[in-house]
Amino acid sequence: MVASAEAFEDIQRGLLELAAAWTPNAFGALLGQAMELARYEGREAVFLDAEEPAAFAEPRLERQEFREQIDFLTQKRVKPTEAWTDAMRGDHDRAFVVAGATDLAMLNEFHTAVIEAARTYDTAAFARDFDRIVEKYGWSYNGGREWRIRTIVETNIRTSYAAGRLKQMRDPDMVRLRPYWQYIHADSRVPLNPRPQHVAWDGMILRWDDPWWDIYFPPNDWQCSCGVRTLSRADLRRMGKEGPDTAPEIVRQPYTHKGTGQTVMQPEGTGFGWDYMPGDQWQRGLAPILNDDDPAPDGTPDLPLIAAAGWTVEDKDRIETIDELRAKAKPFKHGVLPEGQPPEVYAAAFLEAFGLSPGEAMIWTDVAGDRLLVSDDMFRQRDGAWKTLKRGHGDHALLLAETLMDPDEIWISFKKVPDPEDPNKTVEEIVRRYIRIDPDRPVFAMFELGRKIWFPVTGYGPLSRANPDFAYIDRQRFGKRIWKRK
Repeated sequence: MVASAEAFEDIQRGLLELAAAWTPNAFGALLGQAMELARYEGREAVFLDAEEPAAFAEPRLERQEFREQIDFLTQKRVKPTEAWTDAMRGDHDRAFVVAGATDLAMLNEFHTAVIEAARTYDTAAFARDFDRIVEKYGWSYNGGREWRIRTIVETNIRTSYAAGRLKQMRDPDMVRLRPYWQYIHADSRVPLNPRPQHVAWDGMILRWDDPWWDIYFPPNDWQCSCGVRTLSRADLRRMGKEGPDTAPEIVRQPYTHKGTGQTVMQPEGTGFGWDYMPGDQWQRGLAPILNDDDPAPDGTPDLPLIAAAGWTVEDKDRIETIDELRAKAKPFKHGVLPEGQPPEVYAAAFLEAFGLSPGEAMIWTDVAGDRLLVSDDMFRQRDGAWKTLKRGHGDHALLLAETLMDPDEIWISFKKVPDPEDPNKTVEEIVRRYIRIDPDRPVFAMFELGRKIWFPVTGYGPLSRANPDFAYIDRQRFGKRIWKRK
């Protein structure tokens, strides 16, 4: 990219493009395969050097786990919900939820139990884990025991299996060799009451990238057992077909959900909340879903950074104003903490939001798919001592955690920041900027994260006696927006 650039602005633009699209997943997968191959090579060398056959060389047949399915489940992060409608459609690609479960520790145990059930195909073991977890946390859930167990296991297993299959089927080599997908009704079991539209779609063949799949990639409802298989051009010729079928028209009808009162235009043939492609958001990773259509606004005197993203000042009317962003934002669940507490108290509150205690760490995957290290090192100086947090930072710890976990927008851009190794110098970094605004209260929070340093920025009206400067937040919406709340 650098070698082909004609000007410095081209390099800036290219770096933002790479930062938005790159993830370490492919490199990690390659390293994993290489290490696995090295392990087998080493085992073979030991076997060949031995005078008698080794026990590990004896054949052993056992059921193998579906790796892509397990990868999909393990990358999820737990999300508390009051009802199953709190997490809908693509939310499930990143969040693990159990309807009505709000305790993070309990959700983490359910998450582990579901992953184990997917690995072992042992639903009886999950039922035992369910009973143990319910008793341990005293969870009072809705519905009968058998129904809850079946719903949790079946929903997670079916959607994760679909996500794993989607990843396999979208592999570039697979698409090149087998570019057609065929809808299979009753792929995993024959339903007692088949859905007429699902039966009508049985055997239909469409190209892999037909927009119809974006809505109807199965499962398409609760307990839907439909599936998809790939076909080659030769398969189509053997079936007497010259090409794929024509996708059915997507007909939408108004549907009002009794529990929420929400009315949506529901595609016929799908259940409420099932009109999406399981695994699609997961596979996109950091690929910017909306970056090309969402240029940065005017608002900073230094416009080269905006130009570096490929946008102009005239483009500013193509994204929401700060008032429009606030109008569709979600209220913060938390308020500010008492002022004047030691920094370790605020750090503990921040970590607790992620289910951590001081001294613990985790790799947190944000809503855009990027991995961040969360630990109390974020609140410590290089010598290990606690940082002194400014007023409006420590007491806003829960708001900052909520912003990181559930932002309204995520931006990346270049920014000059103090060099932590030499306070008299600055370094230019590509910074991720998480922005969250409260629609009901004059509150905002911004979490800036670079390679070497992070910055908390908050504003709170009534409780801190300082009116938040929303114009300031608006000026930070520049660079490349890689995610926004739908």
